[in-house]
Formats: sequence, C-alpha cells, structure tokens
Amino acid sequence: MMTVDSDLDIRRQEAASWFARLSQRRVSTDDIKAFSAWRRDPGNARAYERVESVWSATNTLAGDPDISALTAEALGKAPPRVRARAMVSRLWKPLGSVALAAVAVIAAGTLWTVNRPLDYATAVGEQRTVRLDDGSRVTLDTGTRIQIRLRDDRRSVALLSGQAFFDVAGDPARPFVVTAGDTHVTAIGTRFDVRRMDDGARVTLVEGRVSVRETDQGDSGWSLNPGQQVVTAAARPAVATVDIAQETSWTTGRLIFKATPIRTAVAEINRYSDEKIELQASHIADIPVSGVFDTGDTDGFIAALQDLYSMKAERRPDGTVILSGPPA
Repeated sequence: MMTVDSDLDIRRQEAASWFARLSQRRVSTDDIKAFSAWRRDPGNARAYERVESVWSATNTLAGDPDISALTAEALGKAPPRVRARAMVSRLWKPLGSVALAAVAVIAAGTLWTVNRPLDYATAVGEQRTVRLDDGSRVTLDTGTRIQIRLRDDRRSVALLSGQAFFDVAGDPARPFVVTAGDTHVTAIGTRFDVRRMDDGARVTLVEGRVSVRETDQGDSGWSLNPGQQVVTAAARPAVATVDIAQETSWTTGRLIFKATPIRTAVAEINRYSDEKIELQASHIADIPVSGVFDTGDTDGFIAALQDLYSMKAERRPDGTVILSGPPA
C-alpha cells in the first residue's frame, strides 16, 4: 500500500495563521469570506480543527512551568511581527500565555518545521511517499521510520530503521544529508537508495553523485557513480557495480530475485508481511532462485518454491508458514 504526503505542513501553517487572524478583536468581512473559502477544502478544515484542539488543551498546560518556559523561548525566537501580534493580542484578550505562544509559533512555522523534526513511518507491508517543502521526494519502504529537518543551510534526514529512496531537488547551498547509524550520505541533487543495516547502511546510487562516509572515518569514505553501491555494514566495505532495476524494484511494488539464495529471498519476502516464512529445508537454503514477485505476495512466493523444489508448507495458528523439503 502506497500513500503520499504533500502539503500537510503548509496546511498547518495556514490554519494557525487563520486562527491568529480570526482571534483579533476586529475581523474584516473580506477575511471572513476568504476564510470560509479556504475552509471548504476538507484538508484545510481538518488542519484548522487541529489548531483549535491545541488551543483548547492549553488551559491544562498553562500551569506547567516546563511548557511555559518552552513557549516563552519559542516566542523569543519568533519574527518581530509575530511577537508584536502576541503582545497586542495579550492586551485585547485575557488569553493564556501558553495558548498565545503556541499560535504565534505555529503561525511563524517554527514549531513544526524548525524546532521539531518531521517524523514519518510505515507499518509492515506499507509504502509511502513524502514530498518535502524543497521539492524533494522520499519514498519509505516497509517498516521504515525517518526524521526530517530542513534548515536554511542544510537538509537532514535520519533513517532510523528500514529503507528509503531519495529523489533530491538540487540546491548547492543546502546539502542533503542522510544519516543511517554511523553512515552519512551527502548529496546536492540526485536519486539514491539507502537501507539501514545495524549501525551501517547499504547505499545505492541511481543518478548523480553522492559521498558516503562513516563517523569514525573523518573525511575519508566512498564516492559513488550511478549504478554503484557500498555496504558500510560489511566487514570490508567496497564500492561495487549492481543491477539498479533489481536493487530498487521495491519502489514499484515488486521484488526481483536473480540467482538469489533461497534463504536471502525468504528474508526479503518476510519484510513485507506479518505472516513470516520459516525455512526448515536447510539443504536447499543456498540454492539460487530467480523470479519477480509482488511485495507482500507471500503465498505466491511459497507456491513457486513448492513447484520448483517440491517443498511442503504448513501454516501455524500464529500465521507462520513452515517450509520443509524432501530429503537431501
């Protein structure tokens, strides 16, 4: 299942701006008409309801000294026009300082887009594409979690788990850096794939150029050309030429196996389903298998192995499928 996130953060900022504008003592007829037109969009309406719920919750939070200190600091970092709006509003209405700070900071776009990284994740079997404000696109594979922070001088993504494909918009003044454990991948404008592997990563370049390094290597590392890959989690990492179509087939909802050991193919199929395959036919575990399978099509994969190797499949109550084969 593939989903797309596009302008959620823009809607949030617009909603907060409208809330701040409509909270003023005097609201023009033109503002009311414009707001009504904006809110007719269901996505905008949901974003506005979210801001209203945050506002309502501040009555409870206002007495928390940590929250009060945080919002005071946030207001101090807000643009002068936002701080001025907050001060004027404070004179007009006896509103809680926490609520006022929350709206001011949200309107400035700092609460969601600067002070806190954006967090995206996929469940097992889910795939999702996120569109960033800079024009870049990130496609998350099954069981993936990333955190994104966009700044004026740098675009940073932390790949906390799973695998993601990056289609980066060019911006020489703002390098795009992906961190996966101890591995750092730096690009300006390019397309590449990163898979988290323990404290390292597998990096595959499709287009452009990227530099890859590990934290303890200083300035040394690897520079990849299109069609090349490096696995920093390997005992001796080295740049190798790979089949790009096969390595990135998951982005089209397919898994391509070419002379892939059965044990490796089983592990890959298992990533896309809660119903796991357990291979007990160890004597065929290293036999190479080739084929194209839809991600999540566990039954189709099992059927293919049964046809090729006369394997037996037993499904347990918990959904696990035990594959056993004929005597060696």
